[in-house]
Amino acid sequence: MGYGNLAYAWEDDRFEEQIKEKRKQIHAERKKETAKNRVIFVGYVLMLILAAVFMIGKNVTEYETELKIKSLEKELASLESYTSQKLFELEENTDLSAIEEAATTRLNMQRPTKNQIVYVNIKQDDVCELTSKEVEGVKNKVSEAAVDLKQNVIGLFSIN
Repeated sequence: MGYGNLAYAWEDDRFEEQIKEKRKQIHAERKKETAKNRVIFVGYVLMLILAAVFMIGKNVTEYETELKIKSLEKELASLESYTSQKLFELEENTDLSAIEEAATTRLNMQRPTKNQIVYVNIKQDDVCELTSKEVEGVKNKVSEAAVDLKQNVIGLFSIN
C-alpha cells in the first residue's frame, strides 16, 4: 500500500474561473471601499479647513474690533483733553475778579452801597395748578386714548 495523495483531482476549469471572478469582485469592492474612504477623508479635511477658516475669520474680526476700540479710545482721550482745555479757558475767562475789573475799568460800574441794597421777602404758599387736560375731564381722556391707540396701530404696521 502506498502513502500517496488520496484527494480527488479537480480538473474542472469552471472552478478556477469562479475563483478568478470572486477575486475580481473582491478587488472591485476594495476599490469601491477605498474610493468611499477617500471621499469621507476629503470631506473631513474640508470640514476641518472650513472650521479653521471660520475660527481665523472670527479672530480677525475680534482683532479689527479691538483696533477700532483702541483708536476710538485714543480719539476720546484727545477729545477729553481738548474739552478740559476749553473748560479751563472758559473758567479763566469767567473769572469773577476779571469780570469785576472789566466792569469797573471799561464800563465805569461801581459796587452797590449798603443803602442801595434792598432785600425783598416773598412769602409763597404751596400752589397746585390744573392743566387744561385735567380740567377737560373724560372727553379729553377718551380722545387721548384714541390718539394713543392710533399711534400704536400705525407703529405696528410701519416699516422701520
